[in-house]
Amino acid sequence: MRVVVLVGGQSNEREVSLKSGQAVYDALVRKGFKAEVFDPGAGTPNTSDRLPPGPLWMIRSSTVLNSDVVFVALHGGSGENGQVQCLLDLAGKRYTGSGMLASAIAMNKALTKRLMTMVDVITPKHALYRVADKGDLQRIGAEVLDCFDVPLIVKPNDGGSTIGLTKVSESGQIAQALEKCFRESREILVETFIAGRELTVAVLDGEPLPVVEIRPKEGLYDYVAKYTKGKSEYLVPAPITDEQSASMQQDAAKLYGLLGCKGVVRVDFIMDQSGTGYCLEVNTSPGMTELSLVPMAARESGMSFDDLVERLVQLATKQ
Repeated sequence: MRVVVLVGGQSNEREVSLKSGQAVYDALVRKGFKAEVFDPGAGTPNTSDRLPPGPLWMIRSSTVLNSDVVFVALHGGSGENGQVQCLLDLAGKRYTGSGMLASAIAMNKALTKRLMTMVDVITPKHALYRVADKGDLQRIGAEVLDCFDVPLIVKPNDGGSTIGLTKVSESGQIAQALEKCFRESREILVETFIAGRELTVAVLDGEPLPVVEIRPKEGLYDYVAKYTKGKSEYLVPAPITDEQSASMQQDAAKLYGLLGCKGVVRVDFIMDQSGTGYCLEVNTSPGMTELSLVPMAARESGMSFDDLVERLVQLATKQ
């Protein structure tokens, strides 16, 4: 079977995607697949095509069109918001992970939170602010401080890997936080900061895997803490009660089904001091690096990284 791994792309999560893609490619080779890597963000090598970097080049490429399965290892941007999935659907290609609609919904954190409340999945108080230009930020800052008490979280509504995210601990930090977020997105999500333990649940083909707890050595579980060895400690299975674990796994599986997800997703939670789990977001294209959370959960359930990659390819062939 010929599998093409989509890596890189043009989002601000490009570097993480390159690492995920390399790990996936290596696993495919070890499993005996005919694997190739394709980077839709690198630009066409044939200048006569006059195609800039992006998804359009991807579906014009014989590398992709002649594949049996496309393994989507793209993070953020068009690789995770449904655009690439839509193009692959139009091209008639089988691919790993969720389809266009589930990807688009999950990438929109505010919309996903609205769906959470409809099915009684607890999520922090939040509000979405759409920004036309930088001049709106002062007004939005005043509105945020009227509606929320600090500390609070400011982050892009359509981003990942905590890029553009800020914890606002005092009111004087709100302007800087909004400006940082605005550099990444025109949609800003503000939510109440929940002090507690960071937990995540991977869901594979509808079945939740063991809960993982993340303990950053300092501060938030931000980009550096996620992708730098030694910056975070991971405990799997998470040292929580069976009831707490089952509750989060149930919520994660519920959201997987509600959004119509496929393959594997990661659902992130914060558990406060009372033991209440607050769902933060659903990631339909989770990281697949050596430090990534989904492979950790899979290993705890008895599945090696190579077996996980093979399973995702098998699931794609059934779509």
